[in-house]
Amino acid sequence: MADLYDPRNVAVIINGQEVVGFADGTFIRGERATERYPEPHVGAKGEVTWVRNGNNTGTITITLKHNSASNAFLTRLFKEQDQPGTEITISVQDRNFEGDVSISGSDCRIANVPPWERGAEVGSVEWVIRVADYDAAFEGATQA
Repeated sequence: MADLYDPRNVAVIINGQEVVGFADGTFIRGERATERYPEPHVGAKGEVTWVRNGNNTGTITITLKHNSASNAFLTRLFKEQDQPGTEITISVQDRNFEGDVSISGSDCRIANVPPWERGAEVGSVEWVIRVADYDAAFEGATQA
């Protein structure tokens, strides 16, 4: 039986608002900043010591069309994020699967506004979001 994947079933929610107007191709990417378990230390007699990295930061990159309505929303958040008490949360859910297939963070900052350019076609812009408490879950990765 063939699998079915529908990109319309991937939702990106920032501060409770669903992001719209994604560019063609890969439109969302998330990754931890560092490996949880880097190379082990091996002693002279072969004893192995693992060191767990406590760095839970990560980066989520969203690629939007240059005319996406969400660009104005993200620009506003970028300007507001330096004000005391401002929080940015992100949740990305792949609803193509049953269970928890997602990435998220509750302490985020938008790295910068994307470069501005226009051409003969609709271009794309990348929003880089730094996440202090990056979490990825692939617990229920079975086809819906």
